[in-house]
Order: sequence, then C-alpha cells, then structure tokens
Amino acid sequence: MGNTAVRDLIGQYKHAFRILVEEINRFNETDWLRGFTAFQTPVKQAMHILDCLDFYSLEDTGQPYHWGHRFGGGWWELPDDRLPQPKALIEYACELEARIVKQLAQLNDADLLKLRDQAADDQLTVMGHHVYALKHTMHHHGQLAALSVYHGHAGGSWD
Repeated sequence: MGNTAVRDLIGQYKHAFRILVEEINRFNETDWLRGFTAFQTPVKQAMHILDCLDFYSLEDTGQPYHWGHRFGGGWWELPDDRLPQPKALIEYACELEARIVKQLAQLNDADLLKLRDQAADDQLTVMGHHVYALKHTMHHHGQLAALSVYHGHAGGSWD
C-alpha cells in the first residue's frame, strides 16, 4: 500500500506548525498578554492550540489527559506572571510537530481509513481525527492572526 496521502497529511501538519510559529513570533513582550478578552490574547490562544494538539496526538493509553500539564496549569487558571513566553510555546510546538510526524510516518494510506478506538461521533477514522485537529488549529491560527493585526503587526502567515 502506498503512502501518498500520509505524506500529504504530514505536509499539512508541517505547514500548520510553521505558520503557527511565524504567527507567535510576530508578538512582542508588550502585546503577548493583551487582547480582546480574557481568552483572546496571543499567549492564551497559542497555549490552547498546543494543548489541544498535544491531546489529539496522544497515543491511546487509556489514561486521562491532564489539560495544561506542560506549564503547570491551563490558560484559564494561570496568572499572567506564570503564562509562558513565546520561546517556550515554540519549543512545545516543535516537540509536538516531531511527535505527530513520527506517528504519521509509521502509517500507510490504508491506515488513514481505519476506525479509531476512541472515535468521536464526527471523527470516526484516523483521517477524520487528523482533519479535525488541523481544522481546529487553523481556526485558532486565524485568531492569532487577527490579534497580530490588532497589535499593529502583520498577520496571517500562510505561505
């Protein structure tokens, strides 16, 4: 069985991580914690994206996922002085990208059509699960891009 679709999916993840890192790098120290609402800040959007990608890419161990484990708490519970800086989130992103690429590289195209053990109602297959993870990531990437423009920077890394 071939792996053309797997290579395409890996390419989409690599692109998503690259533009996410580019977007995170647009923010300076002053605007990293500022935004429209308590959740609509660059740091909290980036934390949410990466925490979700961490969750989506876990091997199915049967163990519960501990949201916010990377930084000692979730975006919703950490005080501003304990929120991570861009460098820490970029390091997290690089680790997650490597983990996801490694997982996908072990698959062939037929594996993408297999049913998942822990399938959600709208994500029955391995492919559906990964499409959802990418869709969620791009939704919040757009929010980061809007925040970048709000703070007077370029926004919307895509190329």
